[in-house]
Amino acid sequence: WDKVTQVKRLLSLTRKPNTQWRPEKGLLKDPKAFPIMRKGAPQFNTSYDPESLKTPSAFRKFSPPEKPRLHPHREAEMYNEENFHTLLGKFQFEVKGQFAQKGELAEKEVHDTAFALHLVGWLKVRSTFMLGHVQGDTFALSYFRRWLEEKHISPEAGTMEWVRLWEINTGLPPPLRYQHLLCVKDRRKYKNRKVHILTTLERTQINRFEHEAALRQQTEQDMSFGG
Repeated sequence: WDKVTQVKRLLSLTRKPNTQWRPEKGLLKDPKAFPIMRKGAPQFNTSYDPESLKTPSAFRKFSPPEKPRLHPHREAEMYNEENFHTLLGKFQFEVKGQFAQKGELAEKEVHDTAFALHLVGWLKVRSTFMLGHVQGDTFALSYFRRWLEEKHISPEAGTMEWVRLWEINTGLPPPLRYQHLLCVKDRRKYKNRKVHILTTLERTQINRFEHEAALRQQTEQDMSFGG
């Protein structure tokens, strides 16, 4: 801490400099990162879940007493072909593609497949993507996972480009978090949907203009080289 540093700094407003630490940014330092507060509870960057959107009308949340749970055995030698179906599991999936009629036909096919396998959770299908969280026995989850990865969807419903799975887990204790299989609908008001539609149309028009400009530039270059 030399005299030059002592003269340049205002001792009444700044801390004592320490050359072993990174320099103080002063007024240019980044602000603190605070989570978004909703009903007094912080909302962190978690995966989408329709159950989390059902916030209570008051700030206080009632927490019922926890019921005793029977934790299943997770050892591999405890299961065979006869009792492996008793092991519960879950996974989340995301599908990108193009689905006709705003995803209504694809939603029906995915829902019927998961419902026939007695899976529970939620599904969200739109015209360009699918999101879902399913829970059930391991045999049903394996069949539904193979159905997604092999893209067993009719051409009338649309096309699936790629599938991504995450949060794959087995050995869940009963009862499961979800009791039914529900489809998340678009409950937004018309004014909010109108803004989204206009933004999509503008993005589509910009992409078309860029494509036409690239073709025009390529044509001019070919003509200049040919001349």
